[in-house]
Amino acid sequence: MKKLIPFLLIVFSGLLFGQNIESVKKTVQSINQAKGFEIKKVPYSYFMDKSEVSDNGIELKGFYKNGKLRKMEYFVGLSVWNIITEYFFSENGKLVFVHSKKYQTVNENGYLEKPQLLSELRCYYEKNKLIKTVGNIHDIPKTDYIKDSQKFIHDLKNCKN
Repeated sequence: MKKLIPFLLIVFSGLLFGQNIESVKKTVQSINQAKGFEIKKVPYSYFMDKSEVSDNGIELKGFYKNGKLRKMEYFVGLSVWNIITEYFFSENGKLVFVHSKKYQTVNENGYLEKPQLLSELRCYYEKNKLIKTVGNIHDIPKTDYIKDSQKFIHDLKNCKN
């Protein structure tokens, strides 16, 4: 009996997190299928004014539906890589999912016509807490996506574009 209780707790918590991830997937799918977003762009010049520079630019886009931020895309172009990170938000503005992809843009022969996907990371959140991570972005320090999302929301509000 003593061994059965921890086993049941593990199974039960796995079922709960699995259900939470499914609701996140549905939210992300709904956002990705939606049309008619109002898109606000924060250009590279804004980041340069804040002394945030990269070899191949930085761009932030906010996707708004009915006045609510539902998605952000953050692009940073480094010397041989591009990193594109998408942030997805619930109806009440909470971060629910982050999808980050790292692409190689240059090899020993020069720039690639079609960048190659090197790695990707998926992070699932509930109530501003990370509940599951799938994948890894190689050669990039661990990122606090909640903190970054708050900074980018601030950038979207403050950029006079």
